[in-house]
This record gives sequence, structure tokens and C-alpha cells, in this order.
Amino acid sequence: MKNWSFNTCAIGGFALSAFAVALLIANALTGNVYLTAFISTAAVALILGGAFSVRAHVLWSHDTKR
Repeated sequence: MKNWSFNTCAIGGFALSAFAVALLIANALTGNVYLTAFISTAAVALILGGAFSVRAHVLWSHDTKR
């Protein structure tokens, strides 16, 4: 597995979370036409964004203990 830095994980988590919010806004603007696709994709993006954020936090807390 690639050893990612704090910045990479933090930016990845933020980008995926922002993508999920954009999908939810697009879903509202389209009047739930693509409800299944948008909601499921947004859920996956939030899960991945959360995982990246947790990894960034672990990297950050590990670096501050040294």
C-alpha cells in the first residue's frame, strides 16, 4: 500500500465529502430524477471521505507525538 501523507489524505477526504454534497445538491435540483444513482454514489463518497479523514487524523496525531 502506498504511504500517503497527511496533506494527501486530508485533501482527498475533503474532496470526496464535497463531491457527496454536490451530488446531493444536484439531486435536489433535478427533482429526484436520478435518486438511486446520486444517493448511492454520495453515500460511497462520504464513506471514502470519512476513511481518508480518519487516516489524515491518525497521521497528524502520530506526527505530533514525536
